[in-house]
Amino acid sequence: MIHFSPLISGITFGLGLAFMLGPVFFTLLQTSIQEGFKGGFFFALGVFLSDAMLIAVCYFFASQLDLLTAHKRELGLVGGAVLMGFGFFQLFKKTKINASTEEKNAVHAHFILKGFMLNTLNPMVLLFWLSVVGIVALRNNYTAVDRILFFSSVLATVLSTDLLKCYLANRLKRIMTPRLLHRLNIITGIILLGFGAELIYRSFFSAV
Repeated sequence: MIHFSPLISGITFGLGLAFMLGPVFFTLLQTSIQEGFKGGFFFALGVFLSDAMLIAVCYFFASQLDLLTAHKRELGLVGGAVLMGFGFFQLFKKTKINASTEEKNAVHAHFILKGFMLNTLNPMVLLFWLSVVGIVALRNNYTAVDRILFFSSVLATVLSTDLLKCYLANRLKRIMTPRLLHRLNIITGIILLGFGAELIYRSFFSAV
């Protein structure tokens, strides 16, 4: 099997996450449309901080329970199943935007807290990142530096695309048709299915 560099793998995975259509995605668009780029920036920063914290928690949790060494195969199988479940959900998910046309000028730093809490309090996000930790654990060729590079590139890619969405929020509002949303769901679903399948494959053929 071809081993991609942690940087390329992280960017690819981050692009998949960037277009997952969920509460954070639509709240980011709404915030940017109603409050402007600055409001969207604060919200995206809150989500970024939440993801970074959850990754650290999941990695610490997995390490303390010896999941990264003694239970690689079990972690891989469960994580792969979760990722594929997310993928199938994205393939068949129906979404829509209920964006308000009300314009607001006030921008407050509390959007950081809003983004942080919305992301952190979703239990599926914690489960998702625990699954991603399984991907890294089963890549035996990854060093500690590789793991840091992978997660850093994932987070940087997600934050960069979130800021781009903030900037293009008004245009996105006009082009976000049900057909386009469906296509984004399919692309995201395929990416997640691919990573989930790889994780399960590595559970059987790479785990020690």
